[in-house]
Amino acid sequence: MICFLVTFAFSSLHINAYTIKGGISYTVSTARQIAFENVNYKIDISKYNQFLNDSNFTENKTLLSKNKYKIKDRKLVEFSDGSYSITYKNNKNMSFFYNKGGSLTSIQFDLFKKDSITRYSYDIKGNLESVILCAKNNEQFIFSLNKKLIAHWKGKNCYNEKGELIMTREAK
Repeated sequence: MICFLVTFAFSSLHINAYTIKGGISYTVSTARQIAFENVNYKIDISKYNQFLNDSNFTENKTLLSKNKYKIKDRKLVEFSDGSYSITYKNNKNMSFFYNKGGSLTSIQFDLFKKDSITRYSYDIKGNLESVILCAKNNEQFIFSLNKKLIAHWKGKNCYNEKGELIMTREAK
């Protein structure tokens, strides 16, 4: 669960509706409904066998140690626990998440809509792990598989389902 919260540390105390450009408001309930529309609960993971281990592990770890995150063909994101993600420039709608040893832990797919991005994360067996609705005002709603709100990011602050501040983030 913390992995999902940390994932969006790089990309109001009460959970109410917030108005974004275009006048669209999201409550937790409407965000949940939008996020789970037409969701696939399982993907064919065999299509991604070539990504089970980071083929550029040594190079990527060296680049991360030098704080180099943008390379000609990919973008790297490093997390405080040593894990990292790779998004290849030839497919910016998909990101691969690896543990600190370079083994795949999850795949994330981004679905772009007019006023939001929905991110679907799947484990290495192809099962849906979480769904994240990202509004265009730097707000994210992170839901578990059972549609429970895990976290609500509003700007640099992250709140739990009770509206309590649980962590913050800073852009690099």
